[in-house]
Amino acid sequence: MIYEWYIDVFFLNNFLMDAAALILAAVCCSRNASPRRIFFASAAASAASILLLLSLPAWLWYVLAVHMALNPLMTLLAFSPKCWKDFLSQLLSVYLLLLVAGGVQESLRLQMKLDSAGVILFSGIFAMALFVLWQIRRRVTGWVCAVDLWFRGQRVPVKAYCDSGNLLRYPKTGQPVSIVSREALPDGWLRSPGAADSVDCRTVGTDEACVEIIVLDKMDVYLKGTVREILAPPVGLHSGSLMKAVDVQMLLNVAIFG
Repeated sequence: MIYEWYIDVFFLNNFLMDAAALILAAVCCSRNASPRRIFFASAAASAASILLLLSLPAWLWYVLAVHMALNPLMTLLAFSPKCWKDFLSQLLSVYLLLLVAGGVQESLRLQMKLDSAGVILFSGIFAMALFVLWQIRRRVTGWVCAVDLWFRGQRVPVKAYCDSGNLLRYPKTGQPVSIVSREALPDGWLRSPGAADSVDCRTVGTDEACVEIIVLDKMDVYLKGTVREILAPPVGLHSGSLMKAVDVQMLLNVAIFG
């Protein structure tokens, strides 16, 4: 069987797929990579793959060279990782994205009988974008945990997010203050005499405001297989939704883990 091989099409497909994988891997790994370096690394890798395909005597040697040398070098050139851990995470992200995109493309080609190069390329990039969105959501939800709030012998379970941007402290004790939705607490907690205290605070983009605070008996934080008991934690009361991306009733101040 005779195959026709178009070098320009081969270069363009490899360049676009490698560039898309590197860009989306940068998003997954939270890397501020230069687009110029990503495009240069993709073009260099595509050109090198053509030279390898033309010079190596067997297909097996070409596959080994691509996976053991060319793709790692492309990742190094695009990101310049500072340690082996960063390099391995970036290389693994590139391969995961290519595998996801390749699986979608192969499914379209075999099951839906689609042979259009444009449709297959678009489907690969679309699959990568969905994979990145899933990775971002997984990273966010990885800091969502269950919390039991205890006050005067009563327990209320809530879902909380560990918020590194919360720097609020309780002036009386210096303890970190977490934020909880008013709607998640029983009315009796808020109406108890002397239960709540008010402190002034400043938030991003706003002037000074007054936050009502309750000092609980304790709260149990269940995070990543561990349980941490926090005694007499002050919590600020907030009305309405706390986060748009994740449905939580509490924002934990990460200083409680320090």
